[in-house]
Amino acid sequence: RERMVRVEEALRYQGEEMKAQRELIQTILDQMDKRFEQTEKQIENLRRDMDKRFEQVDKRFEQVDKRFEQVDKRFDQMHTEIMALHHEMKQFMRWGFGSLIAVGGLIVAILKFTS
Repeated sequence: RERMVRVEEALRYQGEEMKAQRELIQTILDQMDKRFEQTEKQIENLRRDMDKRFEQVDKRFEQVDKRFEQVDKRFDQMHTEIMALHHEMKQFMRWGFGSLIAVGGLIVAILKFTS
């Protein structure tokens, strides 16, 4: 009978220990759940921040694209102006060469008549 009482006490003690362990495990699991929720919130906040930053980067790239378009237009204008100057220079050179030949011809003709 004493032995049965001791066995019952031992079983009760083990049951209490198991109950305490279950409660400890439940507490640990609850804490882990809270930490997971906190981590999920942090990840969500980071994702939102990253999205905002990417939007800002996209806007900056759009601005850069607009600047490049402006630069392209400016280069096109400069190219057009340079081509116009080149054409005018060609005409001036032709006129100058023609004038030089005419004046040279006149000088040669005058020298032939005077000699």
